[in-house]
Amino acid sequence: MIRINQLKLKATDSVVKLKLAAAKVLRIEAKDIATLTVVRRSIDARKKPDIYFSYTVMIGTTFSEKQEEKLVQRLKNRDVSIDSIAEYREPKLNDVIAGVSRREFFKEEKNRPVVVGFGPAGMFAALLLARAGMHPIVFERGADVDQRIRDVQDLWEQGKLHTESNPQFGEGGAGTFSDGKINTLVKDKDGRSSFVLNLFVGYGADSSIIIDAKPHVGTDRLVDIVKNIRREIEALGGEIRFNTKFTYDKERDKDRKIVLAIGHSARDTYEELYEAGLEMQAKDFAMGFRVQHDQAMINCDLYGEVDEETLKALGQGAYKVTHTAGNGRGVYSFCMCPGGYVVNSSSEEGKLCVNGMSYHARDGKNANAAIIVSVRKSDYDGELDPLGGIKLQRELEKRAYGLLDGKVPVQTYGDFKKNKISTEESLGEVKPEIKGQYGFSKLNDIFRFEEGSKYASLNDFNDTFIEGMESFEHKLRGFSRDDTILSGIEARTSSPVRIPRNEEFESNISGIYPCGEGAGYAGGIMSAAMDGMKTAEALVKHFNSL
Repeated sequence: MIRINQLKLKATDSVVKLKLAAAKVLRIEAKDIATLTVVRRSIDARKKPDIYFSYTVMIGTTFSEKQEEKLVQRLKNRDVSIDSIAEYREPKLNDVIAGVSRREFFKEEKNRPVVVGFGPAGMFAALLLARAGMHPIVFERGADVDQRIRDVQDLWEQGKLHTESNPQFGEGGAGTFSDGKINTLVKDKDGRSSFVLNLFVGYGADSSIIIDAKPHVGTDRLVDIVKNIRREIEALGGEIRFNTKFTYDKERDKDRKIVLAIGHSARDTYEELYEAGLEMQAKDFAMGFRVQHDQAMINCDLYGEVDEETLKALGQGAYKVTHTAGNGRGVYSFCMCPGGYVVNSSSEEGKLCVNGMSYHARDGKNANAAIIVSVRKSDYDGELDPLGGIKLQRELEKRAYGLLDGKVPVQTYGDFKKNKISTEESLGEVKPEIKGQYGFSKLNDIFRFEEGSKYASLNDFNDTFIEGMESFEHKLRGFSRDDTILSGIEARTSSPVRIPRNEEFESNISGIYPCGEGAGYAGGIMSAAMDGMKTAEALVKHFNSL
């Protein structure tokens, strides 16, 4: 097949024109194109307000393979090449395992693989294990997604936290109450990302996610999707045990195969497993605040002045900004949610963290994103204490909670620079869009430490954050406006811990297979799902060797 990159159409053009555009690039007749598959679509706004979609397509022609190769050679166009579409091959289990039939082998509960956690990594690991006929048992400390919605509403509307069922714990993991972004920077020569995207579409997501460079599902759609995946697992003989926290027992579990997909917020489980001898390493991560801007301003920055038809075709604008501060720390946006809401995303008593969320329509008035600053292992004695990053997170979340007794603290950027508490009168055109109770406070003190504190190196955080915000003003006009809304703390952008594993995906404790975001191998829904798939593949390979 022939691959064409950078095939451009105006944002409002029909995709029907792609075939004519492809034929023009290849210098052939449109009738010679037998098939055209869109692989990717991104927005090209470099000549705004003239906005284009840039497509990557795979072309099947009426010519032979040799003729296609000669055609590509003759064109001498770097955007045209010979390529193929990666198709994922699900792992297959042998009919006979350890001398008995597969069915008989997995009738024994001790032989059934255990999956701990039912977020993206655990969900896709369990799905592949179930499809292979291994009847996995899933332990999920939180509730099923329907009950979880009610529990999250308790937190947002009444300030009542359910410590085992909340925006972090429960069916679907933390990603269920987010924007549902499923883009990834992971190279995917084996087709795992296409597998995930197609499964999501089959279970209720828009087909556009298959081609969009920045696909998103929306938390309202994710609810039904995760239920549908769960139902397939159960129909194939898998078992999901909700409201059941897994506790490792060295003697009981010595012969079990355990997929550890606990996510980045199961802090008590990290501690239990570390005490049990599971090797862990501290890693760099990042923390900061959620910032809210007027979405219309962001759209104008990214697209220029465009008409409603063009804006509808493009969708709400999404940005990504980065800056390296003078002190060497990185400042960057994370989990940008167009037309979304800041949400109380807490999971521990007396501690507060926030996240961002969008519904499928992305029709909220504000854009929000985490603006975060890099935290080094040396900032929290990570070389000496693998769980030091968790302790730092807890300390900062405790401080955030204490500002308003659990309500989300809000401050304008202008007041943050002045080191003063915001009030209702401080607000400008941008009004807080927050799921959860909130009030006005001062965020500056969260990252202030006494001289001699082991965290004293983070006293440059506020200045670094401001430097980043001012830098982003040069990329997005109005980004550092005084009425920009800050709230915090955003402490759980990624796991501060990595659990080492070997080439067979196994940890230093035989039978434990760490994977996903909580183990330090992923950074979002897609990469976590793909890592769960890889871990399931490793388990199938293991059982096939018995």
